[in-house]
Amino acid sequence: MRALVFLLPLVLAAQTKVSIDNARVRILTAVDRPHQPTPLHKHDANRVMIYLDDGSQDISVPGAPVEHHQWKAGDVVWSPGGPQHVSENVGTADLHIIEIEIKQPAPAAPPDRKKELDPLAIEPSHNKLIFENAQVRVFRSTREPGGREKWHEHAGAGRAVVLLAPLAARVEPANGQSSPMSGGRGDAFWTDGYIKHRTSNIGTTPADLIVIEVK
Repeated sequence: MRALVFLLPLVLAAQTKVSIDNARVRILTAVDRPHQPTPLHKHDANRVMIYLDDGSQDISVPGAPVEHHQWKAGDVVWSPGGPQHVSENVGTADLHIIEIEIKQPAPAAPPDRKKELDPLAIEPSHNKLIFENAQVRVFRSTREPGGREKWHEHAGAGRAVVLLAPLAARVEPANGQSSPMSGGRGDAFWTDGYIKHRTSNIGTTPADLIVIEVK
């Protein structure tokens, strides 16, 4: 049994790749192969889960009925830390999932947001709230080619961005020089602390991304 305890994390690690790991979050990509159930394991941290593919997944908790999930590419859900379980991709193709583990507990008070700089308030056609709780606010942001955001802020402990589509952009901070931002589907980025900025889509395809504001 002792050997099994040490082997289980290695089996899980073979299916994941960590892209960002800091004091606030750990962001990783998990690839669930069809009909290859994971070992029995648990997650201590609460997580934001972003599904990059359509797929079917079963979650089995010992002593409980199997939970079946049918995912669509772009689905985003909140997954609280919980009991030991086994997950299995019961579809026919790989299922790619971006997992954002929230390391810190919720703050005593929520961040102080200015409505005139809140991206959801000032550009509701481009920014759609997915969910909000005591630890995070999560929304989907889109921008047409050549489009530019209004000046806005992200308050709180920091902000993660996960791309749902390839992106070529230019980021203009309020107190510094602009810089390029580019990546492919599933790429993740992290900015620590408060930021005020605006971003332009300088590519030829629509920008589509998930923003996770950590409180």
